[in-house]
Amino acid sequence: MKALLRFLFMVVLVAYLFVSFFILRSQAAEDKCIDLQVEVLDSTARHYISPADIYGYIEEYDLDPCGKPMGEIDTEKIERTLMLNGVLGSVECYKRAGGTLYVGVTQRVPVMRVMANGSNYYVDTEGQRMAAGGQYRAHLPLVTGQLDSVFTYRELLPIARYVYEHPFWNAQIEQIYVNERHEIELVPRVGDQTILLGSAQDYETKFDNLMLVYKKVFNETGWSMYDTVSLKFKDQVVCTRRKKW
Repeated sequence: MKALLRFLFMVVLVAYLFVSFFILRSQAAEDKCIDLQVEVLDSTARHYISPADIYGYIEEYDLDPCGKPMGEIDTEKIERTLMLNGVLGSVECYKRAGGTLYVGVTQRVPVMRVMANGSNYYVDTEGQRMAAGGQYRAHLPLVTGQLDSVFTYRELLPIARYVYEHPFWNAQIEQIYVNERHEIELVPRVGDQTILLGSAQDYETKFDNLMLVYKKVFNETGWSMYDTVSLKFKDQVVCTRRKKW
């Protein structure tokens, strides 16, 4: 008899908890959203997007959840819609207790800006295009010249990523130019030399050799003696003097 009573008690308890769960869930679905919390998860490392920008996108796309029943808020739709703006790397949206909707985002990272053949766009670390906008104010090399079906911006992506991640080259390389022979030329911010990189092959070694030129040659002779530094050929650095010298 005692075993039967314990069994019946457990059945009633489980049924009670089951019904209570659905009642509370139904009530929570009817509760209205009273707060929207937005967080840029990688803001300490990158400063392209602010929470204010995300609030602006939410308003622009008519996604403001405040005042709506929590059960009617489609978090997956909010995620998909925010990703359409082209500047976010990821979006996570979910509901919190107390009528709060949370939106956490990460940013796409541009490593170069392309202005060639009438085009104007950024390229991120994954090689994807981004619409040109005013929010990217970091030092990014500007890519110009002969980009076409033979030589696309993707050929330059490893170099652009390398420059972006290197403190000195990120501050020093202002422009990457592709000449009519599809050879890469670098335009520095300091000094007016033309740096002939040639192909993208062995670019890290070429940058290492260029660093030696800056340290051992330019620091002793000055920055104005040479007008061209060629790194086109393996294990060779050829500096051409200006005619006035």
